[in-house]
Amino acid sequence: MSTVHVHIDESGDFNFTATGSRYYVFTAVWTYDPAPLAADLTALRFGLLKSGHGERLSAFHAWEDPQPRRDLVIGVLLNYKTWNFASIVVDKPRVNPSLYDPMTFYPRFLAMVLRFVFRGRVRPGTSQILVYTDTLPFERKRAQAVEVAIKKSCHEDLPGLPFQVFHHRRESNAWIQVADYCSWSVFRKWENGNLD
Repeated sequence: MSTVHVHIDESGDFNFTATGSRYYVFTAVWTYDPAPLAADLTALRFGLLKSGHGERLSAFHAWEDPQPRRDLVIGVLLNYKTWNFASIVVDKPRVNPSLYDPMTFYPRFLAMVLRFVFRGRVRPGTSQILVYTDTLPFERKRAQAVEVAIKKSCHEDLPGLPFQVFHHRRESNAWIQVADYCSWSVFRKWENGNLD
């Protein structure tokens, strides 16, 4: 039984005024073999805790992690070739105001990155799709919009293929942390021009 694990994260703020971020990034990370990389990230975290460099390190989070810790995480990610990621960068000033509602925005743009994965990256013989997000801390309407976007994409782009959607705490799923790192990196490149 071949299962693809898809992890989703986003970067940027949902503020469409001049005080908000210019870009909003949706990222999907996928793998058929999640255990080895997850085990190495867990080992890294425990190693940092043991050596006294992670006093409040319950999970890796790119925005909060100091650069030396980020470098260690990125080193682990680069050791594996059994995963991929894709992002879509939304230039918010170019978004039509009719799309600002989360129930329109998420199904439109999150669905694009999922469609890329589902229509071209799912191997023949795949028996199921498991889609994961972090727990949805924002208001109920945005949380509902995320759920709608994922389920609609699965139904439209994977007809007949079983899928499940999970909302896990970042601390419990190393791959949500991987998606966070990828999304943050793409966001930082576009928002700040930072390529480091």
